[in-house]
Amino acid sequence: MERKQQIRAELKKTRSALTSAQCRSYSNTICEKIWNIIEKEHAEIIYCYYPLGNEVDVLPLAQKALIAGKKVAFPRTDGENMDFFQVMSLSEFQKGAFSIMEPIGEYSISEKTPLVIVPGLGFDKNRNRIGYGKGFYDRYFARFPSCRKIGAAYAAQIIDCIPTDSYDTKLDVIVTEREEIE
Repeated sequence: MERKQQIRAELKKTRSALTSAQCRSYSNTICEKIWNIIEKEHAEIIYCYYPLGNEVDVLPLAQKALIAGKKVAFPRTDGENMDFFQVMSLSEFQKGAFSIMEPIGEYSISEKTPLVIVPGLGFDKNRNRIGYGKGFYDRYFARFPSCRKIGAAYAAQIIDCIPTDSYDTKLDVIVTEREEIE
């Protein structure tokens, strides 16, 4: 556990060293690549996240999906659980747990095979992810294992090895501004 805390601290530092112009540019490229996956797979149900700090900004992708008539949802936490709530507009949010913007709607959805865009502090080439340590996404994927899990990350967030535990969920693909790791 101590090793994971050390990795988290290093990755926060690495990510915070990126300029806002870099984050914007990289986020746009990452969103374009994820959109290509959405189109290729004919995904109609997209679960996004509201970026915290300088996480990859997937809000333009969510907006594009809404305009294209796709079902778009964002996570909201309740105690130890996280569920996704459909939004019709990117104005349907309020500050929630951990100061993260959460959807205000009451319509929780639990589709069997959504495409879930997953944030994280770091990732490795084996498609492992390290988040903030609360386990919300891992518990969600344990409940809904058939989700298509796509990590959104800057190339600077890819490290050699993420230590994993039995409850950690491997992603299907990680998309950075430079590559797609499958």
